[in-house]
Amino acid sequence: MLTLRNAAKAAVFGVVVALVGTGCASTKEGAEADKVTKNVGVYSPPPSGLQKVAVGVPQFKVESVGFGSGSRLDEKAADQMSSLLHQCRRFDVIERAQLEQLLKEQNMEGIVKPGELAKPGLVQGVKYLCIGKVTNFRIKVDEANKGAQTTNTGFLSSLTKSIGDVGYNQRDVKITTDCGVDLRLVDPTTGKVAVAHFAEFKRTDSAGGMGFSFGGVKTTGNADITISDDDAGKALRLALDDALRKMLPEIDQVLQEQAGGAPVNSGQSITVAPGQPPAPPAVGSGAPAPAAVVPAAPAAPAAAGKKFCPECGKEVAAGAKFCPACGAKTGS
Repeated sequence: MLTLRNAAKAAVFGVVVALVGTGCASTKEGAEADKVTKNVGVYSPPPSGLQKVAVGVPQFKVESVGFGSGSRLDEKAADQMSSLLHQCRRFDVIERAQLEQLLKEQNMEGIVKPGELAKPGLVQGVKYLCIGKVTNFRIKVDEANKGAQTTNTGFLSSLTKSIGDVGYNQRDVKITTDCGVDLRLVDPTTGKVAVAHFAEFKRTDSAGGMGFSFGGVKTTGNADITISDDDAGKALRLALDDALRKMLPEIDQVLQEQAGGAPVNSGQSITVAPGQPPAPPAVGSGAPAPAAVVPAAPAAPAAAGKKFCPECGKEVAAGAKFCPACGAKTGS
């Protein structure tokens, strides 16, 4: 009887030690995850004076998902992209529900299909649409570390099943996230693509380093794994952030060109009609007032009975045909 009690106490102690060890590892994993995600959504500031423009983000198109997840990744990707566009401080982002309602009210629900602009059309209050497609989204166990998993039996096995069917050292197994992201900034009125970018995101890290929950990663019979909906969203956010970060220089150029234009009265020539005073500069333009243009006074008429050379201006005799000073012909 005493032996059984001691054995039970030892088992409980072992479980407590394991749980304490897991807690310490979780702290370490959290620090690793912070390193990966700390810059997500943190971008360089927009150019000085750049005006924000309105953008809407329709539902994305998600293709070739290589892991098990029951989430609506097309909607999740669009929501993630909306947040990132807002955080880059270059756009006024239209809420997705508001965009859908706007298209419905304008009888334009068919203008945008997932991942594409079906036909051009004026969407009131929206300058651009961010059309997105996610391809080859796959999360798998790194083959080199696939054998690092352990299989527990007995009481400890039943405990691990309750937190995700994974061994305690699952946090150390390396996983690889692959994701292709195709983003286009489109003028819905003309269908013209202002900015387009395709990025291949790939990262190999531990589950904890990626910020994935310990109980949310489950291995399958092959290299693919099943992750929780929240973890799928984290992987998508990393990929979309990487793509948007690479697009920002081109986005800044397009927005600057769109808002470009010479300042009022800056470097512009001013033409004044003869006898008319110059127009004053616009109020508040900061441009200096142009110098007044004074028309030349007409030449005084020649004195009666006198004749002057048309070339040098010297006085000549009334009947002289040539100027004695320069030899120019003076007339009859």
